[in-house]
Amino acid sequence: MTSAEEDRLINEAVEMEMRDLNDFDLHTSLVIPKKEVSFPQNLTVKITKTPIIVADPSSIGYMSLAIVTLMLSFSSFGATSKFTMLQAPWVISLSGLIMVLSGIVETFRRKIFGSIVFLMYGFFWLAYGSVFLLEYFGLEEDLKLGSQHVGVAIFGYTIFNLSVILASLSINFISFVIFVFMELLLLLLCFEHLESTSSIPTGFFYLIISFLSFYYSFALVINSLAGGQLIPLGNPIFNWNKLIVKNQD
Repeated sequence: MTSAEEDRLINEAVEMEMRDLNDFDLHTSLVIPKKEVSFPQNLTVKITKTPIIVADPSSIGYMSLAIVTLMLSFSSFGATSKFTMLQAPWVISLSGLIMVLSGIVETFRRKIFGSIVFLMYGFFWLAYGSVFLLEYFGLEEDLKLGSQHVGVAIFGYTIFNLSVILASLSINFISFVIFVFMELLLLLLCFEHLESTSSIPTGFFYLIISFLSFYYSFALVINSLAGGQLIPLGNPIFNWNKLIVKNQD
């Protein structure tokens, strides 16, 4: 069969299909049956949300606290220069910003204790580190005149830290001890600024907080990898849920 004959047969087939389509009445011949779909009355639709897993930032927050307090303890003991401009970036960025970021992450994790503690102390170190900048800008006189204002602000943190101590009773023993020494340190810093003196030995408390924070941060990392409490942190001293149960009874 030649190609011309093949083309002729194809054209004839196409013409026949077109005639069949012309003879087809779409409005009268096409019938779409209606079908009712019924759903059971007790049908429930469950929408599940996949939780976003966020790592615990506590070890980072306590590590930043450990490094900054270690640096300030050496300053207080006189082993390094006394509160200089070079300390401000470490206090502001390492302790301040990292604690604020840790507090934001704890907020997303719905951990109210970690959220409040990291955010409040993050802003504390941001403000306290900014005080060091006054010397760099030649504002020593303003720093001396405004020292009492800093003391009053720190006194406010001593009140706040009391609530943190009470809350830490239900966390573990190490966190409780850290915030007890933090309370003592804040009281000394408050008195130092209110009396405008720098002879108060705060280095001892800086150093204890630093060592405890190093231990706490290290323990959180190792225990997380081990899947249990391999490095002891101590049991909670008091469970506040007991008071709720007694009140309900």
